[in-house]
Amino acid sequence: MNIQTNLNKAFSFSFVALTATSLSFATITPVKVAFAQEEVEPPPPPKVEYMIVPSVINEGMNGTWNLQWKANGWLYKSRLKMDGNFGTMLVNVTGPNGRRVYAEQQMNMHPERNGYTLQGNRPTYPGSDAINRDYQADTFYVELGDDGRWRMKNCSDYSGCIPVRVTQIN
Repeated sequence: MNIQTNLNKAFSFSFVALTATSLSFATITPVKVAFAQEEVEPPPPPKVEYMIVPSVINEGMNGTWNLQWKANGWLYKSRLKMDGNFGTMLVNVTGPNGRRVYAEQQMNMHPERNGYTLQGNRPTYPGSDAINRDYQADTFYVELGDDGRWRMKNCSDYSGCIPVRVTQIN
């Protein structure tokens, strides 16, 4: 063997080694594959519903009360029964000519700046679901007086508010 043959063998061996090394690097080199991805929004969080339970505006109003006021010659006598912020009121009205009107209405208590209102709605004939068109729903305003006592006025469109006499039954 001559030097030329040894050089050729060395060259061939180097070339084979270089090729093998390149192939081995080529197989090891990680290939980054890119896919087109659509951007997806995460699902919204579940809805949480909060229940607000209003507190009783004036617990001292619970129970049964007699109310009396006079407007435009008509005498109004009623019995109000409250339980929390809700109640029922039966009204007996006598006109100056002796005419009588009876009504029943549901009452709702609403907070106001210096007290609260008792708002009547849907006056009916007592013991019936029939609407009494001869009677207008009442609105009472109740406020705390300077003496620490509650004062009630009927503000149901009498061109001003009318004082109401209130007596607790129980």
